[in-house]
Amino acid sequence: MKTRGMLAMLLAVALVIVACGDDGATEDTEGAGGEAGCERVIRFTFAPDPVWDYLNDSGIKDEMEQESGTCILAQVTWDEFGIYAGGFADIVSVGDFEVPALDAQAGTDSVVFGKYNIDRSVLAVPASDTTSQTLEDLTGQTLAVWDSVSSTLIWGVIASEIHGLDFRTGGGDFELTQIDITNTGPATAAEETAAGLVLPDFAVNELINEELRVLYDGRTSAELYGEEIAGNPGHEGPMINVFLADGEWYDDHPDEIAFFMQLWQRGIDEWQANKADIIASYPQHFAVEGDDQIAFMQDWLAEHDWFVTSVYLDQEWLDAELPMFDIMRENGFMEEDEENPRFEILTP
Repeated sequence: MKTRGMLAMLLAVALVIVACGDDGATEDTEGAGGEAGCERVIRFTFAPDPVWDYLNDSGIKDEMEQESGTCILAQVTWDEFGIYAGGFADIVSVGDFEVPALDAQAGTDSVVFGKYNIDRSVLAVPASDTTSQTLEDLTGQTLAVWDSVSSTLIWGVIASEIHGLDFRTGGGDFELTQIDITNTGPATAAEETAAGLVLPDFAVNELINEELRVLYDGRTSAELYGEEIAGNPGHEGPMINVFLADGEWYDDHPDEIAFFMQLWQRGIDEWQANKADIIASYPQHFAVEGDDQIAFMQDWLAEHDWFVTSVYLDQEWLDAELPMFDIMRENGFMEEDEENPRFEILTP
């Protein structure tokens, strides 16, 4: 499978980098004093993130660590799963739909116990295209994507379940061309492709200048999934970032898991109360600069927030998220005998 092959290649590269000791990670030990004064330590690896920065810069993380006796030693890196698969992190974050293939490739046995970021991708066409409304209008044409996994998988689920179409790299009903994640928006706006999967934070100029038109009435992949597939408008998923840990570590460290979730829920509460200020304070995390771009991103996230309202899983959320894995099996995005990830519902 092309999806599995791509994941294998990415994971192999990541593990080589980790083995060489140069993963570009930075270790955040503020408040933890290394490991001094900590009764319990969590090794956490995560991509650069505004809420994490806010928790650190505001002193909330330090205060909660001191009160609990649990400290988080964080490696901030884009190579999250490679660090985790190499045994250098206890908790990591990836898309929940990626967990089965990643576990199979790495030999890990992960437990998903929290949620954080919802997939934010949109399907856009050049402004000159005034007629296309859905994927059905783009069959046989060239579309820009940044890889064969991540958001491309989610749009594969949408294409199959809503339209009965095959959306994948290397075949199907479209010609998917892979280009850099930061360029799918600009390339589409320049009419180099008929359409493209776009992350709003990587196409700010094109969206502000109305060089792109977002299809599906401006809805994101997650909004489409919740409304058209899960039958649950407002469903927080599919998830581009869930929190997971090795099953054995998870079972042996309930206190650490409980603290980790409490800290991140505090972070999400702060985000929901102060999102405009956090965007303005950490514009680099949203690829914006200047007042106009910051205002655009504040407005976009007010309407299409890709941060959850609660990091805790519940049964209603799980019932809406699990059908995605069945659709992936039916369409060859997962092996037929590949099992769903282990999800754990925790009480706040």
